[in-house]
Amino acid sequence: MINIFSFVLSFFLSITPSTTFYCDGEMLTATIRNNLNGDFALTSDLESIDEGAFVVLEWKKINLMLPISFQAGEISFTDKKWLWSYQDKEHGLFKDTPRFSQRLPSGEIVEHDCKLNDPIELEKENIAMG
Repeated sequence: MINIFSFVLSFFLSITPSTTFYCDGEMLTATIRNNLNGDFALTSDLESIDEGAFVVLEWKKINLMLPISFQAGEISFTDKKWLWSYQDKEHGLFKDTPRFSQRLPSGEIVEHDCKLNDPIELEKENIAMG
């Protein structure tokens, strides 16, 4: 009985981000894979990400595979041109509104507005705008 309770409790305590977001009005999918042992295992729990993890982002006509960054206290992926982040030291955890940014050749940083793909909220916004 205790094992079942522990399993259920761990299920609710895990930090599970969505895989679908809207970034600058376009749908983006984010898939996280662990690859420490070469198995490319899907993971949906931010607390179980290993040192070989990477995120695959599909957005507009862009497909990115970003490796995990090794910043203490952060959950982010970057190739130094693109950044996908669920947590940073300054803002804490933000799994429903991840940071998605791009460094342009000029050095300028473009922040893309991303939020959880919540059909109810999107419909409210469309009604308010229209």
